[in-house]
Amino acid sequence: MRITEADVWETASQVNQRSRNRYGGATRLDRVIVRLRDDAGNEGWGEAMPVSFTEETGAADAVALREAAGKIAGREVEDPAAEVDRLADFGGLKAARTGLETALLDLWARASGRPFSDALGGERRDRFALDGPIGLVSPEEAAEKAKGFLASGISTLKVKAGQDLEADARRLLSLREAFGDRIRLRTDANGGYSADEAIRFTNKILPAGIDHFEQPVLPSEEGCFDVFREIRAMGIPIAVDESLFSLDDAERLIAEDAVDVGVIKIAKFGGPLAAREVARALEAAGKACILSSSYESHIGKSSGLALALSLENCDRAHELGHFAPEEDFTRWRHDISGGVMSRREGTGLGAEGILYRMEAMTVPA
Repeated sequence: MRITEADVWETASQVNQRSRNRYGGATRLDRVIVRLRDDAGNEGWGEAMPVSFTEETGAADAVALREAAGKIAGREVEDPAAEVDRLADFGGLKAARTGLETALLDLWARASGRPFSDALGGERRDRFALDGPIGLVSPEEAAEKAKGFLASGISTLKVKAGQDLEADARRLLSLREAFGDRIRLRTDANGGYSADEAIRFTNKILPAGIDHFEQPVLPSEEGCFDVFREIRAMGIPIAVDESLFSLDDAERLIAEDAVDVGVIKIAKFGGPLAAREVARALEAAGKACILSSSYESHIGKSSGLALALSLENCDRAHELGHFAPEEDFTRWRHDISGGVMSRREGTGLGAEGILYRMEAMTVPA
């Protein structure tokens, strides 16, 4: 396929998001949107949104993607996967690389008349359950949020922790007491505890019967694998996010017997193809994967949807239903209803930008 046009929008959105994890609440969301066109009029869309606990920035992503856009216009592309790294230096800019690779794969899929998931090995299902997030709030507010999720068909709750182990434990235990077996619980400390705090917290929440404990300590914590193994020995599976940025990370966690669930945020790995390889390695070792994203738009969420549909095992709720409290500047053909995300038939990602709204959000050059 021959690329005839390449456009990049650096956008910023002001939001008023209350603190929902130990990193704090979001007030501004920086995202870079990429659109490619070929000589047949097909379009491919991608999104770069830096992961919050990295040093990558939207401004740096925009610089790299504009450089790539300047080189790719007028170029014949036979292998989208091989083309990406010829266009710019994406060292330290995995979200930016994700945006370009996604746009190329979307364009390839649309030009080929295929769904985006065909680039990732094909689909094994057409839908999956979603979770509901509960932040660092009081037990009373947590209960109100839980009621709302249950009313919408969501029964798996991801409850944040990592700030105050006593309050964090009360939040989980009160939810179990209030809702019993009508809900499934998972908790995420975002690495906010010390090793000692993580073990003390685990002991306190044993009666809550949680599905897994995500990132009890940071990978920089001395003896972090020992902490993960000790918690697993207590009967609680370990999920990792901040500890999982590459295939090497996945292989080491497996070798150390320190993981049960890998949290797959595509932007951490530099694109859907690398994310697929990490997921395959985890599944081959008998581990589970959960697709997750922060506040990506419909474009980024559609890439996660496609990868989730291609997983071998999909018995856990995915974390792709969280959208920012803002006016939509993208749209998609897919569906979220009854606590389930499902793919609608069609080619490519099935998502695109809304041009006039993106223009209104564009950061001045």
